[in-house]
Amino acid sequence: MNDFEKLYRANEEWNRIDPSLYAKYRVKSGLRNENGTGVKVGLTKISDVIGYQIVNGNKQNLPGRLIYRGYDIEELISLREEHHFGYEMTAFLLIFGKLPTHRQLLDFHKELIKIANAESVNIHYQPSNLLNAIQIDVLKLYSQDKDPDTDTLEERMRKGLYILASMPLFMLSHYKKEKITKYPLPDKGIAENVLCIIKGNTHYTQREADVLDILFMLHADHGGGNNSTFTNVVMSSTGTDIYSCISAALGSLKGPRHGGANIKTNAMFEAIIKEIGITTNQKALRTIAKRLLEKDFFDRSGLIYGIGHAIYTKSDPRCQVIKQAGKLLAREKDAMDQYHFLEAFEAAALYQMRKIKHVETCANVDYYSGFTYSLLGIQDNLFTPLFGMARTAGWVAHHLENRQNNRKLIRPANVYVGQR
Repeated sequence: MNDFEKLYRANEEWNRIDPSLYAKYRVKSGLRNENGTGVKVGLTKISDVIGYQIVNGNKQNLPGRLIYRGYDIEELISLREEHHFGYEMTAFLLIFGKLPTHRQLLDFHKELIKIANAESVNIHYQPSNLLNAIQIDVLKLYSQDKDPDTDTLEERMRKGLYILASMPLFMLSHYKKEKITKYPLPDKGIAENVLCIIKGNTHYTQREADVLDILFMLHADHGGGNNSTFTNVVMSSTGTDIYSCISAALGSLKGPRHGGANIKTNAMFEAIIKEIGITTNQKALRTIAKRLLEKDFFDRSGLIYGIGHAIYTKSDPRCQVIKQAGKLLAREKDAMDQYHFLEAFEAAALYQMRKIKHVETCANVDYYSGFTYSLLGIQDNLFTPLFGMARTAGWVAHHLENRQNNRKLIRPANVYVGQR
């Protein structure tokens, strides 16, 4: 063992903290309470995530709800049927606080299309992760802004809308490795334009465009406590520019425990299919689920990816919507065998979670989203960037809300447990 290896081993030992100390000092590891609920760290009017209620100190599980500015996500999805601008409608609602009129929605859509011009940003294509590349492009907008540090609400909103409109073009330019400076279908929604660029003008159906629009609506926000939004809020509390805050949120989303989970879920499904084939046999699927929980299969992490959530217990409303959308696409594309396999494994996984972990839980947004993206012909390296592109609407909304209301620097404390 050389000197560096000795230093590494020593450092590994010095940095190890006894897990029992968290309870001793009443430190909330991961900002989680003992019952798994999140520590309350802020107030918001933007969105709410409901999966349980506390009654007389006891946690009671509830069917999941996702609420944007007072509207359940299912209600908003039904409203989008009047047009094909569901994501734009959702972004308007999150950022401006109310649903747009038909005229306002059309004007908002036109404005986003108008300002979405990547020509001012010098994009250098490199073999890096797409999210890292987009982070760099968002930061480049700072240098293009004549007054990037202006702290008025109006100016931050203007900058936020510019990021919102530009993000899809940044993502697709790196994906295609060619500079894309405008949306090819100015009269169509952002989701359909994204699908058009990915697949080409004639290689998608209206149902596919509608499904992607719905996926973007579902990903647009998820309360102020999710990791990437909280990262954005922490950065916002320093008074720094919005470009830095959105770039930091993108970096957070990249992690496999957050936005990258759908890629892990798809990889897990591929490993299962390789092991036992596409099947609905509950005995075989329960055996695989048990092996996953016992760290005897796939990445041996003890996790079943796509199963479980920090808040949702009985159901994840996003998962329910994607599951139905995926079923319609699977029927259209003769992929019902795969759909039934996922549905059967979902049941097997939940069974083993109750039996082995003794918890009531549900499939989350990542369980069917990768499958649905795949049915749309979208490669897995775009799964998380598309998530980030859609979540930009929520990030901008939370950034504006926190800069307006929270003038305190977010500065939590740690307890020192090392030697003196």
